[in-house]
Amino acid sequence: MKKNVFFYLLPILFLISCIEHEIIPAPKQTVVLTSSFRGVIGGTDIKWLQNVDDYTCSPSQDKLITSSSDKLNSAIYKSKISSNSAKGQIQIALGSIYWINDAYATKLMFSNFFDAFKTNPPTYSVGAKQGFEVKYTDNIGTEWVSDSASVSPQNVTISNISYDSDLSKDYCFFTLTFNCHLYHLNPVTKNNDFLEVKNAIFKGWFTRQ
Repeated sequence: MKKNVFFYLLPILFLISCIEHEIIPAPKQTVVLTSSFRGVIGGTDIKWLQNVDDYTCSPSQDKLITSSSDKLNSAIYKSKISSNSAKGQIQIALGSIYWINDAYATKLMFSNFFDAFKTNPPTYSVGAKQGFEVKYTDNIGTEWVSDSASVSPQNVTISNISYDSDLSKDYCFFTLTFNCHLYHLNPVTKNNDFLEVKNAIFKGWFTRQ
């Protein structure tokens, strides 16, 4: 009887051994990306949300990479909320971070740079070279920029800083709140027109790479 059972099991065992095992790829590490901007600019309430009217956050860097090992590289981190189908956008920038060698600052330098703003808020700076800058583009395409020399009250704080990584990038998530005036050189009067920004809240992210 045992011999007969083995006789019937033998083809089944052979069939199982011939089945090619499915290779399940390792899960990819992902991060949740959520951005928004809300505030009053020039008396108009503005609210932009991630994936609403195609609005999304686009981080970038202005990097200066030197060819000499004894000179510092630098970067200004930027984050823009804009849309491909709707008008109006805003960009904030923070800089500068400095390091030697390599194409990017290390992860530790990256986090230390932003963590420092928890206790010492950035100051407004032309081109964000030594601090913070805001650029706003209105619905007709006019660009308005903050001015470090503005005599009007201006402030900025950064909070809710956190870090995460996926398979290709390292992220710094943040909430930025600010009040300031933005300026645009009027081509007719040759004077600076301005817009007041009140209670602005920018939630987004920077990337190290």
